[in-house]
Amino acid sequence: MRAQIEGGFLRGAMKVVVIGAGIVGLSSALRIVEDCGMAGLDMTVMADKFSPNTTSDVAAGIWCPPRRKMTEREMQWLKWSHEYLTILLKTPYAPEIGVFLQSGWIAWMHTDFQDPDWKDLVQGYRHPTKWELTHLFPEYKGGFFCTTFMLESRLFLPWITNRLRNKGVKFVQRKVQSLEEVSLDYDVIINCTGVGAHDLMGDTKVFPSRGQVMRVKAPWVKHWMLLEGKHPYIPGIPYVAGGSTATLIGGIRQDGRWDLHNDPRDTKTIWNGVTAAFPALKDAVVLEEKTGLRPMREEIRLEREEKKDPLSGRTVQVIHNYGHGANGITWSLGCAKEVALMVKQLLPEKSVKSRL
Repeated sequence: MRAQIEGGFLRGAMKVVVIGAGIVGLSSALRIVEDCGMAGLDMTVMADKFSPNTTSDVAAGIWCPPRRKMTEREMQWLKWSHEYLTILLKTPYAPEIGVFLQSGWIAWMHTDFQDPDWKDLVQGYRHPTKWELTHLFPEYKGGFFCTTFMLESRLFLPWITNRLRNKGVKFVQRKVQSLEEVSLDYDVIINCTGVGAHDLMGDTKVFPSRGQVMRVKAPWVKHWMLLEGKHPYIPGIPYVAGGSTATLIGGIRQDGRWDLHNDPRDTKTIWNGVTAAFPALKDAVVLEEKTGLRPMREEIRLEREEKKDPLSGRTVQVIHNYGHGANGITWSLGCAKEVALMVKQLLPEKSVKSRL
């Protein structure tokens, strides 16, 4: 029997569903639980895919924001994200959950570059030396070096999942085709559907940027390196990121392509680009290949919206949190903090309306 509805909210605990179980969805659920507590909350995470089958599981895991002008709100998200990872880094279980520091370079072919607004959040930010450009990145024109966080989703997502389960959060594997499917059963919907928001919300600003990666056995790789721009003899946009158990290599960015199969042509592009740039990897053993779709959008959609069911007249609160592009790892924990603040504002509203 359905609980009685009062003032647009269900009597009793506020029922919250997080749609999406990638790094953005699970981070949102985690910060809601940690910042709001479970008293007065009944939370479910609902998704058609869970780790290790999410886009986040394909990500390199480098905490590195986009290199463009940041808004004040975006800088706050980055600060919150960095603060949370700093706390995790100092825990005894940091290695088990895939949180560690690593130094690395970005090198590019262009010369018109201004230091990013977030440069003081990472450690040791500097421009590459002449020796580095000559011997490590020949023909490249500039870039930067820094020490930053690495977050391995294949370890981090299971940790969040277990943490949430222990707090009483429920998990449901189901593909949600429309918000109306769940609007009668929940008071608050957290929409963290990534590229799926294109169909779920009809948001044409969202589009996929297909990426393909390979995990290889190369324990000597201790840095991350990202190369950008058209190079005289290095094909693609190769990158390397040293992980806790394997090294990730990649270099595919195909906007508008939706398929998720590993393409042998892209495998060849990645391999040729990476081994041309970093010859020491030519004998590395390939352990795994994966493909994912980055949820691209001109700007992140993070906002609260009120929807009313046309038949029942019931009101449901929707918090949208999607469109993080190629930087979901970087943005997730900061955006999740703002989601938690929004939910926290709804809790007293729910309490008041339940007493009316």
